[in-house]
Amino acid sequence: MEKKSFIEKKGFAVIALIFGIFGLLLMAHHIFSYENILRPFMDYLIENSIITNDKSGLTFLRMFTNESNIFVDCYLILYALGIFGSKKLYKFTHNEILRGAITLNIAVTGIIYFTVLLPQSASFPTEINGVSTGGMWFSNVVNYWDHLVTPVFFTAFWFFPVVKEKMPVVKSALKYLIYPILYFIMCIIMGANDGFYPYPFLNGKQMWNILFADKPYSSAGGVLLLAAVVIVLSGVFFGVGCALNAIHNKRVKK
Repeated sequence: MEKKSFIEKKGFAVIALIFGIFGLLLMAHHIFSYENILRPFMDYLIENSIITNDKSGLTFLRMFTNESNIFVDCYLILYALGIFGSKKLYKFTHNEILRGAITLNIAVTGIIYFTVLLPQSASFPTEINGVSTGGMWFSNVVNYWDHLVTPVFFTAFWFFPVVKEKMPVVKSALKYLIYPILYFIMCIIMGANDGFYPYPFLNGKQMWNILFADKPYSSAGGVLLLAAVVIVLSGVFFGVGCALNAIHNKRVKK
């Protein structure tokens, strides 16, 4: 009988369950604190590029970082319940295409944060003009948890296959692209409707003003810029997905 990997044991399942629940609680805090603590200081925070969202706290759910973290947290909870005895959940969470897609999203979250967003980000202030922002300091903890702890933890989890079979590198990576591409398209459509774009590179007009500040905005040009962004980002996702699949295949026992 083959010896179980430590990720198949109940001890790890407890860790996964705690991690998932804690992550969801942090997400709830992030939304609540934004809605109830940050909004009195909205003008200051937007002016100083600490936040870009001037709408309700729930719009944070449109951030790719938050969605990828929620997927991870929910998966870990279901994975733990599967290890504890639920056969349906065990089978569901032991689908490497599903796990690979979630791993890809959270891995890219970490990669883009450290290479693109971190140099431009600012910490949530503990006070503004001598006035305390209350529990908002904790959002700095949430920020690093979502962008550092979760990506590292779940990407490391990928190094321990739950199915001992090799995966088609390219074909599986293409399947992973379904969610990111749909996400980009939905953000662009919703942003055009209500004016909120989770990231500036999903706003055609803003991208145009950054790249061609000396030229009047062209709607056609903005659409082409967005198409280019989606293609480039899809290429990044595809490349990382292929790398993850190659790692999986090397880790699988022959």
